[in-house]
Amino acid sequence: MLNITPKTTIAELQQGPAGLMKVLRSAGFYQDGDDKGVTLDALCLSYGLHPDIIMMMLAPANFVEEAPPLDLTPFENMPLPDFVSHVESVYHAGLRTQLPRLRQLTAAAAAAAAAPGNERLAKLQQIVADLADELEVHLLHEEESLFPIIRAQAMGATIDTRCGSSVGGPVACMENDHDGADRALQQLLALTDNHTAPAAAVEMLEALREFDRDLREHMYLENKSLFPRATAAQSAGRRQAATA
Repeated sequence: MLNITPKTTIAELQQGPAGLMKVLRSAGFYQDGDDKGVTLDALCLSYGLHPDIIMMMLAPANFVEEAPPLDLTPFENMPLPDFVSHVESVYHAGLRTQLPRLRQLTAAAAAAAAAPGNERLAKLQQIVADLADELEVHLLHEEESLFPIIRAQAMGATIDTRCGSSVGGPVACMENDHDGADRALQQLLALTDNHTAPAAAVEMLEALREFDRDLREHMYLENKSLFPRATAAQSAGRRQAATA
């Protein structure tokens, strides 16, 4: 975690968690080649914003991403069609079981604890509901666009989807979704004191721990192995076609 103040420069942000610069880039506040010496307050001034706004935007991304205990070696040479089938059968199927249960458990916990001044569980329920909605769309996006493109590519074919025929666009969207999910998982950790409170909500906390572990593993596998391999395979295919 980086100590961020209005006087923090872009260069200093670049030394912190990678998510910080992703926030600035996705919001359009920074592009490669811009002045790295500019401070956040000066950056905000140029956009007519109060520094508190950008500080709030950066806060959820100000954490060091820890790699889950997953060995990527078995996936390095796995045929890409088998790889995406594995993701669907293990991680997508798992989420489709977990998400309805999490919605139910967090709603029940929020209802049981409803009282003036006790908004933590209500906020927890809302974050889970929003994240579940986003993940359900995310899974369909992969299954209807990215994964068919990868499968077709492995056969030397091209397929048109609602996101085109290249893996680049869908991969960028998926990575952006992963960043948002990361931030939501951090919020869930904070609201439950690292999945320990309220102590009476044993079933909900266990479900959140399992969800956190599986989703982080899912995103790590895609970010670090599937997406780079699919992108590299597409580039190799284009080079081969150009020289044929």
